[in-house]
Amino acid sequence: MDPNSYEALLRRRDARSLTWRGPASMLFVRAACAVGAQALVAGVFALRSSPTPWHDAEPWLPVYGTLIDVGCLTWLWRLTRREGIGLFDLLGFERTRLARDVLLGLALIPACLVFILGGVYAAGWLVYGTPSQPYLFGSRPLPAALYGVLVWPFIWGLTEQMTYNGYLLPRFQVLCRSTGPAIALVAFVWALQHAFMPLTFDAKFMAYRLLASVPHSVFDTLVYLRLRRLVPLAIAHALMDGASVVIGVLLPLLRA
Repeated sequence: MDPNSYEALLRRRDARSLTWRGPASMLFVRAACAVGAQALVAGVFALRSSPTPWHDAEPWLPVYGTLIDVGCLTWLWRLTRREGIGLFDLLGFERTRLARDVLLGLALIPACLVFILGGVYAAGWLVYGTPSQPYLFGSRPLPAALYGVLVWPFIWGLTEQMTYNGYLLPRFQVLCRSTGPAIALVAFVWALQHAFMPLTFDAKFMAYRLLASVPHSVFDTLVYLRLRRLVPLAIAHALMDGASVVIGVLLPLLRA
């Protein structure tokens, strides 16, 4: 039996190895790690006598984002170990399905973009009265841009999918004894984390980031519940995040 299947989770819930404590503690770990990692980078800028260290740290998310992932994976490892399973049991990985999962991940990208762009434009109109939005990443040195394209998105996409779809969603589905509340809770928290990535202390921008992320978060949870495999979603996630850094950071550097 797949250790992350609905039936396996039911058995662990009944055996009390799966309780509310673990998933509840995981809900806001990613947002907390985001603030901590940004604070660390801001501290570096402060040591370099920057007058606005927190603001200067914001564009470096695709670099310090890996620190967020390390914190999340560490906590996930502790929680899965308590259940008697391994961290990568959350993936539902099957070697025989790898080629199909890659193709499915590519096929998911257009649908994901519909919900991402739809959320972006709708939130822009609601918060700013215009579909335009400020670009998050800004300019950085070439090595940082290359890291943001070649390394960051693959760790980020996998970790984010493991956190919300692999771990939180199926466990709240079992603990809530209902799918609807689990989707609502996980999709909302997943969207909310974007208000802290980066943390700007700009209420309108934070509201915009939350609202813009809701449609795709809901879509992702529904797709996962249909597939019960993370690899296709992680592939789509990573490629889209990498492309955003290519378009917004790397290409302007190469044209300069």
